[in-house]
Amino acid sequence: MSRRILLGNTECSFVDVILKDGTYHHFTPRVLEVLLESHRVHKFKRSDGWATVGVDSVRARKPVGISNPYCGSERRLIRH
Repeated sequence: MSRRILLGNTECSFVDVILKDGTYHHFTPRVLEVLLESHRVHKFKRSDGWATVGVDSVRARKPVGISNPYCGSERRLIRH
């Protein structure tokens, strides 16, 4: 289960994670994201149970500066 700690006006949540080397940790979501990008995570705990990397769907964050451009025609009203 995620754990939350209140620090002044900020809230910091932790996610249970099992790395590929078998060690168990509590990481912030940002650290989990970095570890997922570096392919070091075996499982992490979601609110509905454990997610196994490579088996369960895991959102991939888009790299900074890369977007998915719209390829359709422009439909917004252009004002001059």
